[in-house]
Amino acid sequence: MKAKAWLFLVLANLFWAGNLIFGKAVTADFPPVWASFLRWAIAAVVLIPMAQLVEKPNWLKVWRNNWGLLLFFSLVGVVFYTLLTYTALQHTSSTNGSLINSLTPAVMIVLSLLFLKDKISVWQGVGLVLSFLGVLTVLTKGHLLGVFSTHYNQGDGILLIAVFLWAIYSIVNKRAQHLPPITFVAFTALIGVICMVPLLFMQPLQTGHITAIGITGVIYLGLFPSIGSFLFWNQGVKVLGPGKAGITMNLMPIFTAILSVMTGQALLVSQIVGGVIVIAGMLLSANLIRSGKAGTKPVCIRSGQDCAH
Repeated sequence: MKAKAWLFLVLANLFWAGNLIFGKAVTADFPPVWASFLRWAIAAVVLIPMAQLVEKPNWLKVWRNNWGLLLFFSLVGVVFYTLLTYTALQHTSSTNGSLINSLTPAVMIVLSLLFLKDKISVWQGVGLVLSFLGVLTVLTKGHLLGVFSTHYNQGDGILLIAVFLWAIYSIVNKRAQHLPPITFVAFTALIGVICMVPLLFMQPLQTGHITAIGITGVIYLGLFPSIGSFLFWNQGVKVLGPGKAGITMNLMPIFTAILSVMTGQALLVSQIVGGVIVIAGMLLSANLIRSGKAGTKPVCIRSGQDCAH
């Protein structure tokens, strides 16, 4: 069981890395709002019957009792986060995107310190600093002293905003722990799709630009990062616990770099060095947080559920 759980966690991070690779390819054919809309429409079509088959929820009751939470999670996690990510990928590389995304656990720790009064160890502090330096190495292409004079990539800045939003989403997610997991994601996907419909008119779809690669990419985004990663992650956390599972998130920048090279994208030395620094920092800080209050639990970053050690 443990070997299978580790495999599930590796696959979950591989699929998330593929989201950045295929996401960049998809945005060449589809505007960001269409890429987001189609991704979550596919996920909703699959997840709704899956939830009905596995969890058999009372959909009307779930909505009536949790409509505020579901709307919040849909707007922040499905609409804004996904739109920002795919918009950013029009301006930056998927490798940069993966490295910046790897800051999410560190941002969560900082927000937990500020708003949940959690404690942080010395090694966590060192890890946070290392992660920050690693991302700066990527953004400045290795010229750290030029941090204030560097012309930053627009996509990198957008991704930093997306990371901040996902950290907020993950921390607030503890309020959704009472919801069945598949039903929760199915609901947020459906609401997110509905909310994105008016936005489709702001970025018209040019059907003449759509290629087979773009269509394949959209299908991948809807099935693997949205559904596959979610299910594999939850199973891995259930068997190994969130502490060990969280460490595997550091595989995502490595997978993204490998996939980028395989698809012909250039890999800069600064990205390699920055990636190593980020991973080192995250190994020190990820999932080591200890609550300052009894009974407070850290939050799973990707599963959409609360986690307890």
